[in-house]
Amino acid sequence: MSINTKFINRLQHYQDQKEKQIKRFNRTSNIRMLVFLIGAGVTGFSFLKAESLYGYSALFLSLLLFGYFVFKHQKIRRELNKLICKIKINEKYLSRMDGSWIDFTDNGQEFIDPNHPYTSDLDVFGAKSLFQWMNVTYTFHGRKQLRDLLAAPEKNIPLIKKRQNSVTEMAQKDKFVEELQCIGMLTAEVKNDPDTLIAYAEESSPSYTKLLQIIFYIVPAATILTMVLFFNGFSISIYVPLILIIIQMVITAIGFSKNALTLYTVFQFKEKIKAFHHFIQLIEQENFQNGHLMHLQTELYHAEKSASLQIKQLERIVAASELRYNFISFCLMNFLLLWDFHCVFALEAWKKENGKMIRKWFRIIGEFEAIASLGVILQIHPQWAFPDFVEQNLAFSATDIGHPLLVEDKSVRNNIEIKNNLCVITGSNMSGKTTLLRTIGINLILAYCGAPVCATKLECSIMNIFTSMRISDDLNSGISTFYAELLRIKMIIDFSHKKQDMIFLIDEIFRGTNSIDRLVGATSVLKNLNKSWVIGLISTHDFELCNLEDEAGNKIMNYHFTESYVNNEIQFDYKLRSGRCTTTNAKYLMRMVGIELYDSK
Repeated sequence: MSINTKFINRLQHYQDQKEKQIKRFNRTSNIRMLVFLIGAGVTGFSFLKAESLYGYSALFLSLLLFGYFVFKHQKIRRELNKLICKIKINEKYLSRMDGSWIDFTDNGQEFIDPNHPYTSDLDVFGAKSLFQWMNVTYTFHGRKQLRDLLAAPEKNIPLIKKRQNSVTEMAQKDKFVEELQCIGMLTAEVKNDPDTLIAYAEESSPSYTKLLQIIFYIVPAATILTMVLFFNGFSISIYVPLILIIIQMVITAIGFSKNALTLYTVFQFKEKIKAFHHFIQLIEQENFQNGHLMHLQTELYHAEKSASLQIKQLERIVAASELRYNFISFCLMNFLLLWDFHCVFALEAWKKENGKMIRKWFRIIGEFEAIASLGVILQIHPQWAFPDFVEQNLAFSATDIGHPLLVEDKSVRNNIEIKNNLCVITGSNMSGKTTLLRTIGINLILAYCGAPVCATKLECSIMNIFTSMRISDDLNSGISTFYAELLRIKMIIDFSHKKQDMIFLIDEIFRGTNSIDRLVGATSVLKNLNKSWVIGLISTHDFELCNLEDEAGNKIMNYHFTESYVNNEIQFDYKLRSGRCTTTNAKYLMRMVGIELYDSK
């Protein structure tokens, strides 16, 4: 069964389940309404025509039955919402394979940094980006960790291999990844930064002294005790419990603002806390075989208690504090029990035990999401290979390498071998030069993340990636396109002085100046980068640059793309060939779009 068929079948299954759930949902809604009407009728009849006992019994049973169907209706709604999420998830998998993924709403736009060494040029973030294509993270920390993997991965070979193994297992856990996504999709708040909650959890100073806490336990206990004694006929004045209630009213008023601020700090994250409980519970219950994933799982235990139980306890405290948002329950619970104070005490006890752990728990959730995003690639392209890493000399050697964001049947694969070389890429317009540079760059990013690459085989060194492709001017700063490119090229040359292994990808160098200066400039750049710790590719229309291959002391190699003409139509095969290009097509393309050409003579 093909991968495409697998997701189509799964999608069809969920759509069938959805139809069944909609019928159950509507049927339960109708029964609930029927129970309400019948219950109201029977209760009213019982009170009018029979004894009160029958009326109260009918009311109790009607409310009980109605409550049952309300609960059942809500449960079916939750199941229906989850099915809708699963349908969307599998539609997205299919979109990743047919190219319609470019309509995904979350594209990591906020992570775009024009000054980054490579992310803008290689379409890592933003519209039609790598992030948009592969992302299945929903939490703030998950999105941040995926961003860091793409923009600043730890380039440590043992660590990369550890991630490769984690990705391999994660790609096999379809249901786990699906459930992980469902939780995030059903709670939009998890995308927001939880820094306020983390800061509160990590802040350790108590709001009230130990003595005050003891007093606030004694006063409500005394109030309840004196009320019980009074109503049971003991010789105690009614003024005693009344005075104690007044004291609690005064205490509640004094602490109102402080308690309100403390409780709201956590209450505003109510839905997020509930979602994080589901995230952690899902991770804890999964059976992992990979060492790294198992290690992350064990980190969710603190003081021999699971994080899910600890978060559940926080969830209960937040639910208890919700009583303050109803006027009647606020007055009853605070004037009799100093409820807000006890919620604050419970929160601070929870903080003392778990406050320092919550940041780590959120990070672990985020790491599982980020690994799941890498696993998505292997799920839809199981034939892609994990790269091998070369520790001796600089190399990039690929077999059948293609651009990962292109639809499989439209992607033209190439072989390329760079071993301590600088490559000059020539070719006509639209022949594939820029796509080749981006193909190399984006596959290196995937390689360093620990993901599979779009190739049958890839061997590469650990290198810093630098690009100069998509150059634009900056009117506000008075920087022209050419000057912006100069600054970009200078950044690449400056980094080469650090003698750290690097690869550069420069597209149509110095296109913004005349051909004479462009050739001098391009030659100078290549000679500046002609170092043992540097490899790279530079595309150009200046065939004269190819002559550098013949000069002694240079490590430059020429590659090219070409085109053919059939029935007066231009055709490209997008295949990379050794040597320099000997053809041009600018005049043909000008005529094709309707520009009349005049002989310069």
